[in-house]
Amino acid sequence: MAALSRQLISWACLLVATPYLLTTHASEEARMQGAPSNASAQEGIAKLADSNIEYFSQGHGESIVLLPFGGLTVGYMQELSQDLADAGYRVVRINFRGSGASTGSEKNVTLHTLADDVAGVIKSLKLGKVDIAGHAFGNRVARTLAADHPELVRSVILFAAGGKVSPDPPGERALQAIFNPASTDSDILGQMEYMVGNAAEIPMAWQAIKPCRAPQVAGTQRTAMQNTPLKDWWAPPGEAKYLVLQGTNDQIAPPENGALLKQELGERATLVSFPGAGHLFIVTEPKKAAAAVVSFLRETRA
Repeated sequence: MAALSRQLISWACLLVATPYLLTTHASEEARMQGAPSNASAQEGIAKLADSNIEYFSQGHGESIVLLPFGGLTVGYMQELSQDLADAGYRVVRINFRGSGASTGSEKNVTLHTLADDVAGVIKSLKLGKVDIAGHAFGNRVARTLAADHPELVRSVILFAAGGKVSPDPPGERALQAIFNPASTDSDILGQMEYMVGNAAEIPMAWQAIKPCRAPQVAGTQRTAMQNTPLKDWWAPPGEAKYLVLQGTNDQIAPPENGALLKQELGERATLVSFPGAGHLFIVTEPKKAAAAVVSFLRETRA
């Protein structure tokens, strides 16, 4: 444990000193725009009735909407987004209210509130039916959207689905740190071993999520989960097909959650396991995640 702690401190010092790590929203997007790309992202704000929601759109074709992990902006999903855009899809990433340039009241927020924001962006951009994809906290909002606005959802894609089977105590502590607005970069870095499949992935994963941290929204998102009954979003009824992507070494959203969803959704769900992968597998294995999504979408269209 002492050796691991020294290693984490060493990585932290290295990463803090690395110019690549950006600390403002504007510079984060500049980084994304500067990456090699066949379909650069366009930023916009959807002005809704009680919120203004930031989005990034890239590519052309049927629309996939990506929703992020709690306490993060969508910058860390850029590589996944680019791979999907290159495969022939329009990809729209949405920052939840309170993160990035998105604004809106924090009072009495539920997952339904956040799903309504997403629905508002979909309607504002005239996307029609979309494939809604969420990572971790984001997939709870994705499922709520499917429950509340089925007319807008073609299929549901869940990266690291949790909700029923709780993490073990170390994973639970990591989760509490994520949704604690007072958590520092050091606090989160100290929990990274529980978010990846193995310790060797920590530098890569931390480099991706550090500039995307939005701790000011973590408390609101925690409240939204607490204010929304599990039955409202866990496995919505309907006809939409589900793709459930689950890391077998996910210590935050244990893989048993994926198995339960497959059991409850039956033929509507396709479960794909990522051997040895952790909670942040869309960062550590983005091309594999994108390939699974594209394969699923093509099969459901056949």
